[in-house]
Amino acid sequence: MNILNFPMHTHRMYQPYFSARPMSATAFKGNAVNDTFEKQTDTIKQTKYGTIHYNNGKFSYFEFNRPKNLQNALKAIKYVQNKYNLLTYGISKYEHTYTDFEKAFADRFKDMKFVRYLGAGNTAMAIENTDGKVLKLSFVNQFSFDRKPEKFDARVYEKDKTDDDYYYYIQEKCDITKVTNNDIDKISKMIEDAGYTPFDMSEDQIGTAKDGKVYLIDPECAKDDKAMKELQERCLKWALEHGLDFDFI
Repeated sequence: MNILNFPMHTHRMYQPYFSARPMSATAFKGNAVNDTFEKQTDTIKQTKYGTIHYNNGKFSYFEFNRPKNLQNALKAIKYVQNKYNLLTYGISKYEHTYTDFEKAFADRFKDMKFVRYLGAGNTAMAIENTDGKVLKLSFVNQFSFDRKPEKFDARVYEKDKTDDDYYYYIQEKCDITKVTNNDIDKISKMIEDAGYTPFDMSEDQIGTAKDGKVYLIDPECAKDDKAMKELQERCLKWALEHGLDFDFI
């Protein structure tokens, strides 16, 4: 294996708040038929933990029936994910996600209440709190090579990691419903001008903040290719100095 092709961290965050995938009409109807005791329409489904909202046939967000602490919010999310198969990809389908995040963050956010689940992707989960801010819980650093937030990024009020290397971010919630192609081009140009590479850009990755301006809401969409190349070069140099040739492994 050539070290230059070694799979470094390139996971993307594909979540409804950031990047949604459509839910098939067949899957939706199947869930509705199987749950005869719960009220549902084409756009909502009422469950014992709250209301699932759909937009054009795909999951939009899950509103809790009452504000919940993190432990109970994760319990509710796990229930609706397993029962209604909200997302067929990413960390939300793995049982360990909920246990890991509860252990890592329940005490840290014991005084915070949450009102809705915005979605999850391959590395992170987004939950809105009663202050209208988004808490993102992640298994990795969402900012490529620990880059600092740039002017194109949505505002981050707080970010940190635990001793076990779980990351969290408290971010401004932005409106993703009115994003245009011009907005995508604008943010992409800002990313390039800052020395990064736009990645997987779409209207789901950008939102309008309270100041009326558009921002990138998924920091993983700005890749630091320069830092990646430097890391690969250091790894290759180390390997050669230690007599390793990955082409023959």
